[in-house]
Amino acid sequence: MPTLTRAAAGAGRPAPRVVAFTQVCVTVEPEARRAAPAGQFTMVDDIPGYRAVLDRGGVAGPADTALLGDEAAVESGLRALADAGATELITSPPGTPPEEQARTREPLAELSG
Repeated sequence: MPTLTRAAAGAGRPAPRVVAFTQVCVTVEPEARRAAPAGQFTMVDDIPGYRAVLDRGGVAGPADTALLGDEAAVESGLRALADAGATELITSPPGTPPEEQARTREPLAELSG
């Protein structure tokens, strides 16, 4: 984000909007939920731009970017995205049952408030 902000300022433009997209789930089974993004986004390894982003972030693959766990873990991950400069967030549940989706919406709603 600092690089983007400097480049925008240097070009006389406002700071850019940065949209983060990740799968989010409040769950007692984070590793089971991690299997969904691991299988859905295998093509990322073949796209150099995406691969470079994951490498810069120090993660092996898309499954490692999912925010999964209890409410505190999910909230911590969401706050880390905001602290890193994300101005907007798009979330998706990783094939979760309805009760987990409901639990997940609560911290999302609180933080977006």
